[in-house]
Amino acid sequence: MNKISLFAAGSLRLAFRPLLTAFEQETGHQVNATFGPAGLLRERIEQGERPQIFASANLGHPQRLVALGMAHAVHPFALNQLCATVRNIPELAEPELLTVFCDPQWRVGTSTPIADPSGDYAQRLFERLEQLLPGQGSALRARALPLVGGPDSAPIPQGRLAAEYLIAQQQADIFLGYASYATALAVYPQIKVRMLPVELDFTVIYGLCLLNGACAAAQSLVAFILSAQGQRILQRFGFLPLD
Repeated sequence: MNKISLFAAGSLRLAFRPLLTAFEQETGHQVNATFGPAGLLRERIEQGERPQIFASANLGHPQRLVALGMAHAVHPFALNQLCATVRNIPELAEPELLTVFCDPQWRVGTSTPIADPSGDYAQRLFERLEQLLPGQGSALRARALPLVGGPDSAPIPQGRLAAEYLIAQQQADIFLGYASYATALAVYPQIKVRMLPVELDFTVIYGLCLLNGACAAAQSLVAFILSAQGQRILQRFGFLPLD
């Protein structure tokens, strides 16, 4: 029996748990999965740690490993979007989201850029807002709080979701994160998930790669993630189909 080591973006945790269980039951292979901010995981690989598979919330981190000669080709395997989780009060839940973003009284939390692709995507949102409403995107970027996903970020308690926890702890009124969490967040009446307006919306691509020396079992896990069965599990947890 082969044991497969996997580094995967933290936003994949909810979907990969049942996906990896299904893979293990079908093949008999065991998977040792480590979840965390993809940028920090990529740094650990560059510094000498050697998982057999790296699944990132972007294409850039696995592409860097390929460019360094540490990994094989990058395979896109899932799509996602950003959303805004807000405190469920009329002032945040009812006005147009553009109006909410432009109101300086609200604290906006994000993940940490560079360390976590979610933080990079928040920066892209700010750029789009700046193009749409000059001055507003830069103002939102200036007051945004990188609360999670960094090397020195306080950990989110086990079993809690970042958006729900940070808003409950009064650290933010709005949290910019992945739309794949929308169903899991919907059970909390004190928050509301709001999708981005079309002017700000964009799709993000998740990519994975096999590290040099990966065993045949690791290759079979990549094939399983890309298979119809693996894709159905990802979509059940809020990810968008590649096509």
